[in-house]
Amino acid sequence: MGIALGLGAALSWGLADYFAALASRSAGTLRVVLGFHLLATAILAVAVVAAGALDRVSWGDVPPFVLIGALGWGSYLAFYRALAIGPISIVSPVVSGYAAVTVVLAVLINGDRLTGPEIAAMTVALVGVVLASSDLRQGLGAERPAALGVLLALATTVLIGSFVFGIAYYSDRLGWLAPIFLARGFTTLLLLATAARVGAWPFREPSRALLGAVGLLAVLDTAGYISFNFGIRHADTSIVAAAASPYAVVPIVVGVVVLAERPAPTQWAGIALVLAGLVLLGLVS
Repeated sequence: MGIALGLGAALSWGLADYFAALASRSAGTLRVVLGFHLLATAILAVAVVAAGALDRVSWGDVPPFVLIGALGWGSYLAFYRALAIGPISIVSPVVSGYAAVTVVLAVLINGDRLTGPEIAAMTVALVGVVLASSDLRQGLGAERPAALGVLLALATTVLIGSFVFGIAYYSDRLGWLAPIFLARGFTTLLLLATAARVGAWPFREPSRALLGAVGLLAVLDTAGYISFNFGIRHADTSIVAAAASPYAVVPIVVGVVVLAERPAPTQWAGIALVLAGLVLLGLVS
């Protein structure tokens, strides 16, 4: 069940990557990120009040979530900017390496223990993600904006891996909903402060396309975190993170079906490795 929910998170986040790239390139990074955070936080606030999800939250939990919110602020701005200026086929696989950061933190802080077969399965899946989502021919010929996009993606990998772990870390004590709301809430406050400084408000003369993208991203991104947090109730954080890591494959599938893109042979080989790694992970977990 934990692996299935991890895969659900992968699907949600993968689709979010695709639509985020389209929206950020047309409307601007900060407008898109802030817009969908405002909507997602409002929806989560209603759910939190209805479920009484903050009953177990104390004032002592606020400082850690301010830090987690700062990680979210940095990761989303870096990631969406990377999607706006870099090729999605390279940016997505680099960021999908966040799972390795989450797994390392889970082992160091949570004391998760991985068996040899689990490590092997995770390695196969992660290698497959990189191959499946990267066209090496394009990467070798990257121009300066694309190179900057990859550098931002590397920074995002560390930030979002820590952000995901931070939310998961508090889920056992606070439940699945409160950590998502608190992290999203503090991220939104920091994004509002940033928007106030630069004057990039998302709903100033918004287009239908921007409103639609904001709504869709709010649903997809939040659904990913909900699926992930439910998953860690059934399996170790490290296992669910590994199962969620192939989300970068989704933009390839959408690109082939919708945009008639043609993956390189290395990408097809990577997809096969991802599937093999996930099957192996399911058998040994």
